[in-house]
Amino acid sequence: MSYNVIVIEREFATGGLEVGEKLAEKLNIPCYSKEILDRAAEKMNMSPSELKDLEESMTGNLLFSLNMLANLTKGFNPGLTEEQRLALVESEIVREISLNPCVIVGRGAAGLLKDRENVMKIFIHANLKFRKERAVNVYNVDPSLVETTLRKFDKRRSNYFKAVTGIEWKSPKNYHMILNSEMLGIDNIVNLLYATVKNI
Repeated sequence: MSYNVIVIEREFATGGLEVGEKLAEKLNIPCYSKEILDRAAEKMNMSPSELKDLEESMTGNLLFSLNMLANLTKGFNPGLTEEQRLALVESEIVREISLNPCVIVGRGAAGLLKDRENVMKIFIHANLKFRKERAVNVYNVDPSLVETTLRKFDKRRSNYFKAVTGIEWKSPKNYHMILNSEMLGIDNIVNLLYATVKNI
């Protein structure tokens, strides 16, 4: 099996984006994360900050079935909410960029591309103490708000993933590998994934 697209889902403050960027550089392929939101903002004539607010309001109630998505992409539009429009636009962007070798971090890519045989799906997690320290030291989160911030971002990612893909964000069956960034370290994860991609 040859994998030329690697998708990374991650708990907040585990270093998943850093893993994605370093892996993409090592493989000499692009890495997409925030860029997907920027492209969606351009397509929807909205600012990235407005789209982030929309993402925060997403819940499982916005669940897209595959049939619904198929109909929408064929031009059938049964009166979409802004949240549904955003989910659809970002889903289309993920599918479009995944036609070429790349690393995708977040945006529900692991679920959206779950049936693609050339896509390696990774989930990165770590224990709470490590994440709290990283959130404070790397992302400058107020120590008094760090636990609330971790819960907020994880819930937002979980809700978005479920809303767009219909499957559970943390379910092990959705990933080829689940890696602990505290135990392994970011650079070791990058090297592990690089070796895996190159040798499979």
